[in-house]
Amino acid sequence: MEALIAQAQAITERWGRKHDLWQDTGHKEPLEHHDSEPGEGVPIALLYSDGGVGRSLNEGCVEINELYEELERIGVFIELQDSCIAHYYLINDESERQREFDRRARWKWTCRLIEADTADVSGDIYAYFAERPEDFHRLPHRAFEELISSIFAARGWKTRIGPGTGDGGVDVRVWLESPLGDSLTLIQAKRYAESNPIGLEAVAALEAHSRREQANGLFITTSRYLPGTSDWASREKVLTLADKSDLQAWCHEASQIALREKAHALALKSLLPLLHSVREGHAYGRLVACRERASFCVVLKENATGALLANLPSELIAGDAMRGAKMPVLTGQLIDGMPGGPVFRAIKKGTGDNAYYWGHGNYYTPWDGQPLWYDTWD
Repeated sequence: MEALIAQAQAITERWGRKHDLWQDTGHKEPLEHHDSEPGEGVPIALLYSDGGVGRSLNEGCVEINELYEELERIGVFIELQDSCIAHYYLINDESERQREFDRRARWKWTCRLIEADTADVSGDIYAYFAERPEDFHRLPHRAFEELISSIFAARGWKTRIGPGTGDGGVDVRVWLESPLGDSLTLIQAKRYAESNPIGLEAVAALEAHSRREQANGLFITTSRYLPGTSDWASREKVLTLADKSDLQAWCHEASQIALREKAHALALKSLLPLLHSVREGHAYGRLVACRERASFCVVLKENATGALLANLPSELIAGDAMRGAKMPVLTGQLIDGMPGGPVFRAIKKGTGDNAYYWGHGNYYTPWDGQPLWYDTWD
């Protein structure tokens, strides 16, 4: 896959330099630019150009057919998305290679979610690893720690990730709050290959640290434990040893929790009172608007770094399809014809009135309760 991407990019750059068009032009990862959840038939690469290459793609020229023909020979075509962004696609979008690119994009998106979230609001991360436990080992060590923290946060625990160095052998601290006192567990996480098993020395170090802090200990690895290690841990009654199968089960549990919460948020008994509050002017902050697309969404659920948004229908109150004003329809109806359904995940930045959301390639900000004016000619 990487070789094909490099080949397509090299063809375009060589063509651009040959015709003196390669100015203010370059390549980047589609996810890096869009920062949005991928679907099926994803682009394999992205070209940005505010120079001659972009103008040639947009306006056409005699030389552009030369580029199209060279890319076609390797099974790729390039398509302009807007005035300065173009995507590379596979010509055969139903091939096994396309499915490989789709899986690659899903993997990069999953890593992006781990980086962004303390507890994944959509359950995408957990569902991914519940289905593909072999990919735990592909994560960088820090991302592996962040994933473990996220899993426990989704299951109702408070979590804190260690500094990464000088942590005394404790990667993550998790605790359950209770009127009778918090229950603290110290976690050591080892993202090892199966050929690198965990021995008694590493487990004993966590056991000693847990006793010092009067806490429980949990050792998690993607590898396995040497004979005798599990017997020793069970006798000490301070430590629990977990492996890849336990992580997979926890991911499945966390994904089911997220699905139930999503279903509850979508249920009319939850959605209708929320939309009624919006109509009464008490919950404008739960509606967000995309001015570029003149569309509205309701925030079903959110945390500090992510949100679940649902597409709401709108009605035209002035003008026409090209220029006018719209208001959201707050009857409980959702737009179900969107790719992936009416609900999608968005990255959240900021708080309160300064919050904004980025999802499905669109930028959303809190709605102010006023008609949303748009002009497609502008």
